[in-house]
Amino acid sequence: MKKLFICITLLLLCKPLFAEPVSLKVKVDKDKITIGDKIKYEVILEYDNGVEIKPYATGKNLGEFEIKDYKIGVPKKTKSGKLVSRDIYIIATFTTGEFTIPGLKIRYKGLDKQEKEISSDEIKIKVESVKPGPNDKDDIRPLKNPAEIKGKVSVWVFVIFILLIVGIAAFIYLKKKKRKEDKPALPPAPAEEIARNALKALKEMKLIEKGFLKEYYIKLSDIIRAYIENRYRIFAMDRTTWELFQEMKSKRIERLHVDKINYFLEDCDMVKFAKYTPIQKEIEEAYIKAEEIVDITTPKQTLESLRGA
Repeated sequence: MKKLFICITLLLLCKPLFAEPVSLKVKVDKDKITIGDKIKYEVILEYDNGVEIKPYATGKNLGEFEIKDYKIGVPKKTKSGKLVSRDIYIIATFTTGEFTIPGLKIRYKGLDKQEKEISSDEIKIKVESVKPGPNDKDDIRPLKNPAEIKGKVSVWVFVIFILLIVGIAAFIYLKKKKRKEDKPALPPAPAEEIARNALKALKEMKLIEKGFLKEYYIKLSDIIRAYIENRYRIFAMDRTTWELFQEMKSKRIERLHVDKINYFLEDCDMVKFAKYTPIQKEIEEAYIKAEEIVDITTPKQTLESLRGA
């Protein structure tokens, strides 16, 4: 009995030595909402003092949901000596269905200087359409029977007939005009030429050196979005990255190109909307990735002619 007590005591004393130096927990305040409702999504990270947490992009890992507001917590020391950070994101979606927020992955370097990774659980959320309330009334009423016109045909009937013909003609004209506007107009110069000139001009602006990091990423993102419009003739400027990703997939654009564009725009979004501050190497790589997107999506014949010029 005494030996058993000693063994249990030793196990309890040794347990902290084998405990993970980092714990990660994510949670939401509700898992069932109606379309447009806001959800509070929390990321709680607890780690030992001395552990180096690698930068992580929560906004890239929210699936169908978009960030409406956020608060990045400053790590605080607990009584046990650990550090705890609590990030809060207000998210929402305007699509109905059952969605999954993927598990968040965070890399860190432990006290042994070995790089490791920790993951959180997935979160499932059901989004329903807004249901009518008890006081809502049915606004749609059945059509009335055609009124009978008695007597001789007056001049007003002729006027109404003319107006009807004019209305139908206007409807047909506007419909044809809308079809022509369904796709962006072709650019006055080749899409790749416009993008390369814009990238060169952006570099010459020296926004990074002047401290305008967010403005730099906004312009860099807009250059690639404008290029996508000109290259594939799909609207890209006023769409979210997720919406544009879905549109490019539906157009059967080469998946490798679609993924590369999507990852690039998500990285830009983290700086634009989530206050992520990239290091110098990441800033330089973002510009290189923008050039690569233009290169790999330019038709081979065009690219070869440019290189030979």
